[in-house]
Amino acid sequence: MRVLPTLKLLVAGAVLLAALGAANGAFAQTRFHGAGAYGPRGSAGGGGYTTWSGGSTTHQGRHWANGVNGGSFSGHNSYNVNPNGSAQANFSNSGHTASGGNFSGNGSYSRNTNGSWSGSSQSSGSGSRGSYETSTSTANGVTTHTATATNANGQTYSHSGSYTQGQGYSRSGSGPNGNYNTAVTTSNGTTTRNTSVSNASGASYSGSTSSTPGQGITHSASCTNASGAAVSCN
Repeated sequence: MRVLPTLKLLVAGAVLLAALGAANGAFAQTRFHGAGAYGPRGSAGGGGYTTWSGGSTTHQGRHWANGVNGGSFSGHNSYNVNPNGSAQANFSNSGHTASGGNFSGNGSYSRNTNGSWSGSSQSSGSGSRGSYETSTSTANGVTTHTATATNANGQTYSHSGSYTQGQGYSRSGSGPNGNYNTAVTTSNGTTTRNTSVSNASGASYSGSTSSTPGQGITHSASCTNASGAAVSCN
């Protein structure tokens, strides 16, 4: 286990931060923690510290795990909250499985003084069953997300989505069995959902549903078969 050496580093860091606070004439309080365990399946541990000084809060943390069959995981995270209400946070992690797969992820986000968030994160992985990649970003009240996965047979599945605060969201995806699109919007008290789906053979569905408080729900739909001819949706 590496817990003891890590704890020593954390203690040294805490002492240094306290000394810097004292040298600058500012009161600072630092709290650190660490924990570890081991057993027949492997070992795991983590540690970190949090400092409060001058109305600001700062945190740093790290964690890891090791399996007896060769798998491992490690990562770190940090955040900082400022007196004016702004904040920053980030994380990173990675590892590999006992069967030879690999995965990783990282992200960084910030909040400005009016409470709005912005930033992005990513993740990816690969192994004997295939691979995947994801990405998420947010800015100006809009959050978007994409994901792609490929299985061991080379078949690819993809997904994307977008959410706008106070307005609605949209999603779409595709794969070997077909594709879909859906969007939900709200305007003047009416919420509308539009959806379209088609399978690999060419059959399709397209529908729209609207709901207005006090007025009820309306729905319409159309469907086609694999030849493109209109058919009943029932």
